[in-house]
Amino acid sequence: MKKVFFPALIALVISTSAFTVINNTTLWKVKEDTYSVKFTSKAFDGTFKGLESDLQFDENNLGASKLTASINANSINTGNGMRNGHAKKGLDAANFKTVKFVSTSIAKTAAGYEATGNLTIKDVTKAIKIPFTFNQNADGGVFAGTFSVKPTDYNVTRKGTPEVLNFQLSVPVTK
Repeated sequence: MKKVFFPALIALVISTSAFTVINNTTLWKVKEDTYSVKFTSKAFDGTFKGLESDLQFDENNLGASKLTASINANSINTGNGMRNGHAKKGLDAANFKTVKFVSTSIAKTAAGYEATGNLTIKDVTKAIKIPFTFNQNADGGVFAGTFSVKPTDYNVTRKGTPEVLNFQLSVPVTK
């Protein structure tokens, strides 16, 4: 019994250790109700809520890092009820409930980092780059970034849709 048990135990320890070495990125959890997803345009400004994310990020292991986030399309808020309704129809939020980003790579830049990945709005997925910073602190850290989107590139073509939306993200996280 001992002859079989100890080699099996050693094999288990080695295999478990190997998985720890392979994926040593930190899984960050969003601090609920403290994040902001804002957008601005020439016509109007607004926010989104309902952030869901899987943020695996390690400044020292960017190759193993991955950022995935989705936002509830029905949560769009422009400060005007009628405009909210038009925006939800433009996003076809009844059929496409989320806007989603999945990184394919993360690179260090002079200003911070850049996540390259796929942004899906409605039925269109396009590759984009999102520059961001990560400021770690004693409680966790804050991911912050800005990027622009042309709604027409994602089949958002309802009359009154802005030509460009500029997004600002601030996402406080804990370990």
